[in-house]
Amino acid sequence: MTPQAIDSTAFADSISGMALFFDVDGCLIDLAERPEDVVVPPGLIGDLERLSARVGGALALVSGRAIADLDRLFAPLSLPAAGQHGLEWRATPAGPVERIPVDRAVLDRLAAALAEFAAGKPGLRVEPKGAAVAIHYRQAPALGPEIIAFADTLLAGTPGWHALSGKMVVELKPDGVDKGAAVDRFLALPPFAGRRPLAAGDDVTDEDAFAAALRHDGIALQVGDREPTVANRRLPDPAAMRAWIAHASR
Repeated sequence: MTPQAIDSTAFADSISGMALFFDVDGCLIDLAERPEDVVVPPGLIGDLERLSARVGGALALVSGRAIADLDRLFAPLSLPAAGQHGLEWRATPAGPVERIPVDRAVLDRLAAALAEFAAGKPGLRVEPKGAAVAIHYRQAPALGPEIIAFADTLLAGTPGWHALSGKMVVELKPDGVDKGAAVDRFLALPPFAGRRPLAAGDDVTDEDAFAAALRHDGIALQVGDREPTVANRRLPDPAAMRAWIAHASR
């Protein structure tokens, strides 16, 4: 499917009846060489707060980042959130964070193997996430195929885990959870239930969220020009996404 391009005025008349699910890196904010170097642009936090109020609180962040990291980035704003691609989940802004239990021995073994692989290879960065572990190669893109092959070999003997590849990153995580499952879970609860979902993201890791939104007769909004995708709408970049949010929040 080739998504239909939209502009910052799209869906303005119907936004109050929507449930909104936003990825963060590459969608709301621009990517950086290292995850810790991203910048939340001025005005975005206020726009998100106003947009959340306009949709009755039915706005959630659905991200590969841990929820604690999302809270740090968007402080003082706190939102419903799914972190680590669904391994963490918070139903309400002030609610508790639920975490899928993981086998710590397996996680530690995988993290150690990635660290050993990355040692002596400039540009690689291993990121323990709490319930998963990722290896970033944005500063060494030529190593991508080798990293993916290593992850596949590493997990061949690790039942119940899989490798999730994104933009210059491979994440090792337990089976059974993804962004789509997180969206489905939100849509079963107030204030999200009964609303038309809109899921926005930029990466292959957002395809499950897109599919979930489409199953509920919603909108799947691809940020950027990545293909193939199941998304049915497109904005060109995070700046356009922020302009859309600013317009929709009015």
